[in-house]
Amino acid sequence: MKVVISIGGSIIASPINPEYIKKFSALLTKLRNEGYKLMVVVGGGKLAREYIAAAKELGASDDYCDEIGIAATRMNAMLLVSALGSDASKNIQVTGGIKPGQTTDAVAAELARKCEAKLLVIATNVAGVYDSDPNRNPSARKFDSLTSEQLLKIVGREYHPGLAAVVDPIAAEVIHRNKIKSIVVDGRKLKNIENAIKGKEHRGTVIE
Repeated sequence: MKVVISIGGSIIASPINPEYIKKFSALLTKLRNEGYKLMVVVGGGKLAREYIAAAKELGASDDYCDEIGIAATRMNAMLLVSALGSDASKNIQVTGGIKPGQTTDAVAAELARKCEAKLLVIATNVAGVYDSDPNRNPSARKFDSLTSEQLLKIVGREYHPGLAAVVDPIAAEVIHRNKIKSIVVDGRKLKNIENAIKGKEHRGTVIE
């Protein structure tokens, strides 16, 4: 079973969390040994947002800010590769951002499309997809499931460098257009990621 995991920089590197990275790499190795084919895309998190904010203040263009954000995602990805060791190059594909104009969620969605993955797991720092930002609105309602069309309406279509949405608009469009089954989970609890992949209780949001 092919699975793409988009792991938020907000989880592994805001600030850098070596203990979490070690445990996440151990989970990836375990899943790979159980027969899953895994591809992991790592986000930029706080590091990316801080550098992007500074670059904007210094007059950088959106494209250049994106390039800076991509560099941050790749640094975070390198931390995960460091924990995985030889497993990363032999068995588990790990990458950061690819090109300006999109977040790592979009990279993960495109990767899921190209490799015809059975599942895209988006691991973030909230419990799933809400009707508004739960960090700002305590009354925000979480969805247990959504159609990809409903997801599009929730996330909108506006993108900017450093965007910190639970699913970015480009990723939502790719998911919708290609009918990619996706699950958004609170990745701070590694069991949620494992359960989502194995079809068990994960307390996130299923998008079909």
